[in-house]
Amino acid sequence: MSKLLWEVIHRSVTGPVMPEETFETELFPNALASLQAKYRLEWDPAEPVMTDPAMADAVFEAGRALLLEVGLYCKSTRRIVRFTEQEIDQAVSSARHEVTIGRDRQAITIRPRAPGDAQHPYTFFPAGSLGVDLETYKYYARSVMQEATCDGVIPVPLYAVDKLKNVADTPSSTFVCLTEARVMHEAAMWAGKPGLWFGIPMSATTPMTLMSTFASGLYDRHNCTLPVQILQDMRIDYDRLNLAFFAEQQGLEPWMSSCPAMYAYLTGPEQAAMEIIAHTLAMLAYSGGAVTQAMSVTIDGTYCGNDIFWCNSAAALAAERNLKLPWITFGSGGIPVVMSDDAWYATAIACISACISGMEGLWLAGGQGHTGIESRWAGEITRAASRLTPHEGAEIIRKIRKRISGAKPDPAQMNLPFSSFYDMQTLNPKPELLAHYRKFTRIFRDLGLDYPTWEA
Repeated sequence: MSKLLWEVIHRSVTGPVMPEETFETELFPNALASLQAKYRLEWDPAEPVMTDPAMADAVFEAGRALLLEVGLYCKSTRRIVRFTEQEIDQAVSSARHEVTIGRDRQAITIRPRAPGDAQHPYTFFPAGSLGVDLETYKYYARSVMQEATCDGVIPVPLYAVDKLKNVADTPSSTFVCLTEARVMHEAAMWAGKPGLWFGIPMSATTPMTLMSTFASGLYDRHNCTLPVQILQDMRIDYDRLNLAFFAEQQGLEPWMSSCPAMYAYLTGPEQAAMEIIAHTLAMLAYSGGAVTQAMSVTIDGTYCGNDIFWCNSAAALAAERNLKLPWITFGSGGIPVVMSDDAWYATAIACISACISGMEGLWLAGGQGHTGIESRWAGEITRAASRLTPHEGAEIIRKIRKRISGAKPDPAQMNLPFSSFYDMQTLNPKPELLAHYRKFTRIFRDLGLDYPTWEA
């Protein structure tokens, strides 16, 4: 745990009082604009990835300056929590750079990797399905865990168990989250991977549910992390601090997470990348964590586009050069159609970008359809691209971008049942889905990538 946690608590009751509206409409956006100009951060809309080391260092320095100038807004007390340069530098110098997750044969140690390293970013697949049908949820989870490139999973949130809805801050929420954990364990045992890492308890929506779920022992320090993520746009509340302290007390690995929304207060990917760095430094200060998830989204819920990919790669390269934390980003384009060409191309861009930006992992890797073969694609493309230089990877990404149509997903192809894609008895993908996968392996062989299981 960071020693600064106690200082943050103290400053949350002694720092300057400020209305939240003033913070979010004046102090925060003014600082963003001023620092972006000072550090000369400018995105080329034609570029889907950022590979310039000098620009990455500028993003880091701008993000650091943003935290020092703005601080954190504590929603619980309406006060500003500020840090000194020495405090942030100490948090960085004392940060951990390696983390072991999982146990026994499924244990992996996430270490810093530079762009082009032979070690591929680890791929953590979405396990389960959105909805309330528990049996379907189990089939989806098994389909991804059986894949050879599954390094771990991230449970998909359960909305209910039978008729019992996931109601925040009630025992039903804990029950649903415990059910999520039991399904993860059962599916991992079925797949022969009992020591698999389960990411974070995604069905938990409040600190009470998170703490209760870990108290059960189904999630523990080996197979899960505890979310301590900062709130949007440099904000915290006492829930963040309580979770950070609980993680320290129980010996749990904190899950630090930042997901800026562009085009509200943030004018573009440059400011979003700055905020990711500022968020990360702040979470280091109050939690002492290491595992960092960083991604961006637009206010209309888009996860795919040159602005998104540029932001994610810029923040990652800035962190790789200046922090060397276990860095994880979103591993798909957020397109919820299993056999969408755009979705598979977007996943490939996310994975290749991770490789050439020095990232250590991808979460929810493989798309929003949540099937095993989509995740297989993410795992294989990541391994095939791991040794690419930034120049080589950027060239392939530019070629892929030209193939993305940008068309809205066909509603008729969304939310199709699992049985549309998989044999329910064997849990093998059906011929049509397998043909789609093989089509893409051929496309990417033509683009210069290869993987041992891809057929010529």
